[in-house]
Amino acid sequence: MIKIVNLGRTGLFVAMQNGALTTIGGRSHWRSFDDARSAANAANVKVSDTVLRTVL
Repeated sequence: MIKIVNLGRTGLFVAMQNGALTTIGGRSHWRSFDDARSAANAANVKVSDTVLRTVL
């Protein structure tokens, strides 16, 4: 299962698995939560319901 993290300062979204940045379909950054979730769904990867947001 992956967690989607919003990088608050940049506004980008990344996918994390077991605390490490991971790729989905060859990408590791998305412009929106919906884009990240769609990529995970297309790759048949389970996504956590919790979205983390960094502040710094």
